Amino acid sequence: MAIMVRTILQEGDNPSPEALARLAALDGRPVDTSDISEATDEELKEIARQVREKRRKKMFSLRLSNETIEWWQQLGEGYTGIMARLLEKAKSHPEWIKQCL
Repeated sequence: MAIMVRTILQEGDNPSPEALARLAALDGRPVDTSDISEATDEELKEIARQVREKRRKKMFSLRLSNETIEWWQQLGEGYTGIMARLLEKAKSHPEWIKQCL
């Protein structure tokens, strides 16, 4: 008999000791994939297209003070990526946005 277990832990979650014990008990157990059919070439191409589309980024213009731009630039190469990751993370923290309104 197959047992399906689905547990999603996100950053900041505090799972109970019992939940952690259940997850630890599953560690190393083989996963039965016999009921999953192989993907066709067309399906794989579509998945690849969707991944590319999800990763695609748009150019965005933003007006900032010289002081702010210089502060970000002092972080060195890749500072725009840091800005992008900070903005992405802000979506999960509405309290950050409220502080700026």
